[in-house]
Amino acid sequence: MQGSAHGALLIDGSLACPLIPDRLAQATGLDDAAIRAPSEELTALISAREPYLLRLKQSPNTSGTVRFQCPAAGTSPSVTCPRFDRLHQRRPSRPTTVDLTDARQRAAHPAAKPRVLPPSPDHKPGELAKICRQQTVTISKGDLGHLDKFRQDLPYLSPAWIGTYKTVRANTEGINGRVKGHDLDLGDPKNRLAHGRVAQTILAALIVAVANDHFLDAWRHTQQPPDEPDTSADVIEIPAEQVDRMPLPGRSRPPPIP
Repeated sequence: MQGSAHGALLIDGSLACPLIPDRLAQATGLDDAAIRAPSEELTALISAREPYLLRLKQSPNTSGTVRFQCPAAGTSPSVTCPRFDRLHQRRPSRPTTVDLTDARQRAAHPAAKPRVLPPSPDHKPGELAKICRQQTVTISKGDLGHLDKFRQDLPYLSPAWIGTYKTVRANTEGINGRVKGHDLDLGDPKNRLAHGRVAQTILAALIVAVANDHFLDAWRHTQQPPDEPDTSADVIEIPAEQVDRMPLPGRSRPPPIP
């Protein structure tokens, strides 16, 4: 748990119901090795977290404001909450026949969804957090303060997060390894002898720029067949009729070729 906004808890970068079970809220906090290879128990806890997470109601606008919905609200809630039903006067659903062989119907039934357990006796409506009094909350940039940098679009350690994280990490580590290779070796202080943060930043930027040029040149030589002429866009061809054939000052025109 990293903080809260309007009563919603910020847990590993995602906003969640304030009544999420403590064992789910405190599931992480592990070392790097456990994160790289999550155990079956941790995977199950991360999966059990998902129904309690606030759902995106409206994507960020030009000012970065995002709107989230309570997991018990809407026509397809992910949890059942007695507090929400009491405050918003939601009537009990009518008994319906469920085809137990249909996985979608089984998952949509309220009995198959996690049930939020408010304290007994529950707080008065005026004492409840904004996320419990309203069906949606608006999160602006200043609502989380310095904790806004921890918020993530994908739930932490979810399959979508792991797939994105592995790809980004592999690309980042690959580039770092090539920049620190024997040709340029950005990590060697001998290649950055100037003192001062500004000088070090400029030298590091120049080394990275040279490395990018090497990467592009290597890719071009790999993708372009040897017998194919070089038609790079940076090679400017000047027509013969536009060439100024006047000799430079102080120099005579070279004799014509016989």
